[in-house]
Amino acid sequence: MVDIKGLDKAKVLKALYDHGHVAVVSDGAVTVERCAELLRTKTSFDYLRGRVIMANLSGDSFDERMYDLNCGAGAAQRAVDSVRAEQEAGTSKSADSEKKELSMEEKMKQTKEAIEKIQGILKELPPDMYAPAVMCLKMVLPGPGPMGALEGMLGGMFAPPPFPFKGRFG
Repeated sequence: MVDIKGLDKAKVLKALYDHGHVAVVSDGAVTVERCAELLRTKTSFDYLRGRVIMANLSGDSFDERMYDLNCGAGAAQRAVDSVRAEQEAGTSKSADSEKKELSMEEKMKQTKEAIEKIQGILKELPPDMYAPAVMCLKMVLPGPGPMGALEGMLGGMFAPPPFPFKGRFG
């Protein structure tokens, strides 16, 4: 359970949104004010504007397992810790200084960096694990066709990694 006692739940919801993974692309930015409006009518969220939340903020703590399952181990605690650190520092962001939605150029840059990281990890796999890992990615990643452009970036369907491989897996 992640302790949120004494924290502004709207800021907690916003932090979970900011630290969450995109499940469905959605337009518009989420603000603390918008989160406060939402919290007036409900406290349990599966998704917020296309991002995984999977949390019930009705009490002084929430079960982080589903959020962490989707966003990575410890992600919920890191999100809440960012709110707590902001509160302890006494800094309160104004509506004007809140994090703005990323531009298309920034989104493309982040996407390219993520793909390069994935490629780096895949190249470290032993040859007998490479093809199954690529196939698994093709099955879980959304989008038209078998990963579309990402497939080409990963070297095609079964392109073997360069030899000799030196990686964390072997």
